[in-house]
Amino acid sequence: MYNTYLKAMKKLHYLVSFVVMTLISVSCTSDDIDNLEPPTKEREVHYATMEFNSAKPSFDSEGTTRAVAADAWDDGSKVYLQFSVGNSLVDGVAEYSKSSSSWTIEYYGSLPITNDGQCEAYYFENAGEATYRSVSLTNATAIFIDKSSSYSVEDNTVKVTANLKPMTGRIRMKGSALQEFFLDGVTCYTNYNLESNTFESAAPSIISTTEKDGYSNYIYGFFADEDNRELIFNDKENNVSFVRTFGSNALGVGKSGYLDIPTLDKRSGWTTVKFKDYSIGKVSFRMIRVVGNASYYSFFIGETEVTQALWNAVMNTNLSGDNLPVANVSYNDCLTFIAKLNAKTGENFRLPTASEWFFAAQGGNLTQGYTYSGSNSVAEVAWYSGNSNSSRHDVKTLKPNELEIYDMSGNVSEMTLASGNSFSYYGGYYSDSQNYVKCSSYSSNSSFTSASYAIGLRLLSY
Repeated sequence: MYNTYLKAMKKLHYLVSFVVMTLISVSCTSDDIDNLEPPTKEREVHYATMEFNSAKPSFDSEGTTRAVAADAWDDGSKVYLQFSVGNSLVDGVAEYSKSSSSWTIEYYGSLPITNDGQCEAYYFENAGEATYRSVSLTNATAIFIDKSSSYSVEDNTVKVTANLKPMTGRIRMKGSALQEFFLDGVTCYTNYNLESNTFESAAPSIISTTEKDGYSNYIYGFFADEDNRELIFNDKENNVSFVRTFGSNALGVGKSGYLDIPTLDKRSGWTTVKFKDYSIGKVSFRMIRVVGNASYYSFFIGETEVTQALWNAVMNTNLSGDNLPVANVSYNDCLTFIAKLNAKTGENFRLPTASEWFFAAQGGNLTQGYTYSGSNSVAEVAWYSGNSNSSRHDVKTLKPNELEIYDMSGNVSEMTLASGNSFSYYGGYYSDSQNYVKCSSYSSNSSFTSASYAIGLRLLSY
């Protein structure tokens, strides 16, 4: 009886051991261990009262702050701080309460008791969304900083002394009441990251509208390239850009001013830009300005398809028929051509994207909604099966579209910038029927190495 009991217990022991080992082998494979993620460690948060010895900053042409009453800060105003602690920074956010006329601060790390600490202070007026890690900024955000602030810590009170000053310049536009305008050339800060204490910036195409008094809100920013201090106003109603080069005062730190919005009738100091001309040896070509809108950036696009003469000049080949659009070239061939053209001109040409190509083909902001690029009558603007005699024709021999761009319907189909392992081509070619040379027509994808008698290219630049 006892031996029977021992045998049963031994079997049970083996069974339990097997189950345990199986569970361990299932739940603790090397793959599972590699995929385990450690728990997120949030930063240590501390709270304190803050005494902030700083006037609320104001923007003026001297770049200085004006003395204001101690309670001039708006309720909910926030100041972002970077405290130097040894060789590290401890960041924090202070918020003002109008009702109690006091500041409270939350900071992420430890601040030792000190009487002579150094810190940096940042204040953003009209900022976007904010978290304890970052602040979203826009072209309407006034940024004020003091990188030489001082602080002390005692009895759970942080005392900060700062002299906040502008970080950028600002301008506003003057035109007619409620006038929409498009401005390029200003670089604006887009984000401030507390943890890394860094700013991000971008050069957006600014779209805004003047108020009833004819003035726009202020735009805060700077010129990213001191050697190219240009502003560009884009007039989409007339498909023309106005360009002006400025001196060091414009958008200088702390500088404030306004500009009259240029028009075709009143543009003193502004250069009108509708196209750019280039030459490679004895071969010239033109790029047409395509003014953007809320959906598109402005760009330049080839007045014509790339001709065989231009291809010869860049690639040192000898294709006959100078004014014919080049064809029988692969996508890779075209990339080589563009790289060599950029080296010769110092420009940054490329192929258009599909959306850029369609916008230009349809006439941009001047579109009349034509079926073909420039007309509802196919023979006026396109070489196609009905009039081409099955061959390419010299460029610029038919009517252009609304933007003075030729041959975007017919003659040869045109490559667009690839997004993957193949590219698409649009516009139709000389042997296509009229249904395939419409603005809305496109062809299927093709490989990078294939070449066709029906496909050429058109250039784009900014």
